[in-house]
Amino acid sequence: MKLSRFVALLLVGAMLSALSACVKTNPPVSSNPSPADQASGQSPNAASATVPSPSPEERPDTRIMPINVEGRATEVELKLLDQSTLPFTTYFPSQDFVSQPLTTQAGSGVRLYFSPGGKKNAKAYIDLFIPDQASNLEEMQDLILGDRGLLVTNRWELVDRTDIVSYPWVKEKLIYQQATSQETIVGAIYTGEYKGKAFYMLTHYPEKYSDRFSPRSTIVLENVQFREEK
Repeated sequence: MKLSRFVALLLVGAMLSALSACVKTNPPVSSNPSPADQASGQSPNAASATVPSPSPEERPDTRIMPINVEGRATEVELKLLDQSTLPFTTYFPSQDFVSQPLTTQAGSGVRLYFSPGGKKNAKAYIDLFIPDQASNLEEMQDLILGDRGLLVTNRWELVDRTDIVSYPWVKEKLIYQQATSQETIVGAIYTGEYKGKAFYMLTHYPEKYSDRFSPRSTIVLENVQFREEK
């Protein structure tokens, strides 16, 4: 009986020694980042969790966006405007505007005609334009405000100008109007610059269209996204 108890004690001691060795050779995984992780400022799993942002070229061809028109919320389908001559892409309401290439002696771009119900209105449009004669903002000002500039040529009256604009790409906003015997035309010219090349967006519409035209033209202005540098 005493011998059996002695053997049992020996077996228990051997098991405890083996367990101790196992714990020493397999230490717990540390929750602290390695020196390499600390240097990069990332946790060990940060790389696997990072998802790259889509580039401008990956913008979807169409989108659905809610807008407020004449005090009523509604959803509109947007179409991607992606013309290679422009330094940016943007969206416009596909059921309310029709796009046409715009090429003149002064430059090139796109004109979006306001077309509610599928009927194009030649008096209401948005121009996205890159002048050939203006390579910077200073030259652009002369092209718009000069003696032979855009305002004088079209008999538009300058109402106001400001560089405080909610769109980050806009350098200056010039508000104009034109009074005729039938109606008053209103609009604004938004100037911008990309890689040292000046451009502008222009809104032009009868004042009575403001409630319908303005919310839709705002979509074009606020969705400007410049192309990635190659």
